[in-house]
Amino acid sequence: MEIRLETVLGSAEVGLFALPTDRYVILSKEINPSKVRVFQQVLKVDTILTSLADSILVAPFAAGNSNGLLLSKLVVDEELKKIKAALPDLNIHRLDTKYTAVGNLILCNDRGAVVSSLLGKNVAKVVADVLGTETVSSTVANRSYVGSLVAATNVGALVFVDAEDDELKLVEDVLHVHVDTGTVNGGVLFPRSGIAANSSGAIVGALTTGPELMTISRVFQR
Repeated sequence: MEIRLETVLGSAEVGLFALPTDRYVILSKEINPSKVRVFQQVLKVDTILTSLADSILVAPFAAGNSNGLLLSKLVVDEELKKIKAALPDLNIHRLDTKYTAVGNLILCNDRGAVVSSLLGKNVAKVVADVLGTETVSSTVANRSYVGSLVAATNVGALVFVDAEDDELKLVEDVLHVHVDTGTVNGGVLFPRSGIAANSSGAIVGALTTGPELMTISRVFQR
């Protein structure tokens, strides 16, 4: 598995500009071609270049796995059409909820999903149906924005450092992966913002320190 230190659009918060899975990666269309090639080489999946919600950011507005993709209601029709054309057999759904940064509220891989209790039971059921996984509602470190507090693949999950033991166990049991706590980019507490990873590799923010990188390697290495 390859791990590459990078910046994207001048930022070490590389995870904000990408939604990687083991089947596809959605990248901000503003990323320059040389950086796109890095994502393709490391993650080894098909790439869709687009905006979401007319933003240069991707991660806050989407959550997905190899089975399905959940999008913010702010995603416009043109963006939705482009994604559907690129992934015609994927379950794609715009979530009808007042919360627009759905990527910050949904943590998932191909085996399970943890959703914020803010989304409610009806939305949690939609998440389960679209992703084709077991879905549970929970917090991480008693915070509701679970999607931004964990970077997860089908191999491992790096979790916010203040997560409780029972929360770590829940993430481990639902996603069926090894978990550990850690930071990225020299102490940033939100792992998802600085990591774009799948089972093949990881793009990690360039400010990540040696000790942080050791933890990341241990979590995501097969």
